[in-house]
Amino acid sequence: MVAVVSMLASSSRIARDLLSFRNINSFALILCPFALLGSALLLRRHTHLGYILAAVGAVLPLPWIFMTESRGFGNSWISMNASWNYPDTFRYMRYSQLRIISVALLLATLIWAVTRLLPSHWQLRNRPLNRRTWPAMVITLVFIVWWFATFAFPYRQPLIVDAVQPELSILQVKKNGIAFHETRVSVYRSGRYYIVRNNRRLFQYSFVETVDEGFLTGGLRTKLEAVQALPALKRRLDQTPRTLRARHGEGWYVEMSNFAINTFTTEDATSPPADLQSFFREVEGAPSIGAHSQHEVRDVCLGFCYDPKAGLGYRAENQRCREQPDGREHCY
Repeated sequence: MVAVVSMLASSSRIARDLLSFRNINSFALILCPFALLGSALLLRRHTHLGYILAAVGAVLPLPWIFMTESRGFGNSWISMNASWNYPDTFRYMRYSQLRIISVALLLATLIWAVTRLLPSHWQLRNRPLNRRTWPAMVITLVFIVWWFATFAFPYRQPLIVDAVQPELSILQVKKNGIAFHETRVSVYRSGRYYIVRNNRRLFQYSFVETVDEGFLTGGLRTKLEAVQALPALKRRLDQTPRTLRARHGEGWYVEMSNFAINTFTTEDATSPPADLQSFFREVEGAPSIGAHSQHEVRDVCLGFCYDPKAGLGYRAENQRCREQPDGREHCY
């Protein structure tokens, strides 16, 4: 009843926004709360008709919701990874949360109503199936888990970028239990570099990331050229680097302008070249001459979606997903 009242309270605004399109989906959304309210009134005296109307009312908005969800570009789960503090961010995230809650309530209502309409002689463990409520709860929960697992991975933020690719990016990850300490050095052709640091933990929705910047000196530029010529950085990693799984471990992830990602981790018993480590330490220890900033990063997976590729700066939707020639969306 609370869900019905809430939908009725917002129906005027929904109607105002959707009637401009004047399609079947807009009218279905407008009719949904009235159908659900009608079913609630009918259940007292005309039970069978009430269940039918409840099923119809619950199913009306679902096609529109599913059609406006995309695994790769724009969905309710990655919307909650929005990591900027603009005035509209809270409303944007709240809208996504309400979509998820609405799907869960509508799907549970639909399955509950359909179950009640089943023949009374259909039994499960000597009890009529149409008197059981748990199938609606279980099926809804399974669907929500599938929806989350399919749409929330890999880690993305709800934005599209078209930025200049760094000349070299080095990410160092130290894992201690469920805690991760990450430092990334990104060097650009102009000589400007950025040092990005964060301390995050699993089962934590958000963490703080700091950014410092500076300019390469002549000596660091020479060392950069030596690093770029290292034979160990010439091979290409075809798959997305895996997150460290051991309780304690360290990983180095290196990417140059040719989009080749190389990994050196304790789990693979590989170590980064000494010249690479030396260059990284010198840049990290150099005094910052630019602006210092910090911002909040969110992960709806509580840290489990965030991977080394996200740590290297691949966080926008168009950096992790693409549309294939057959129209399907592929995320990696």
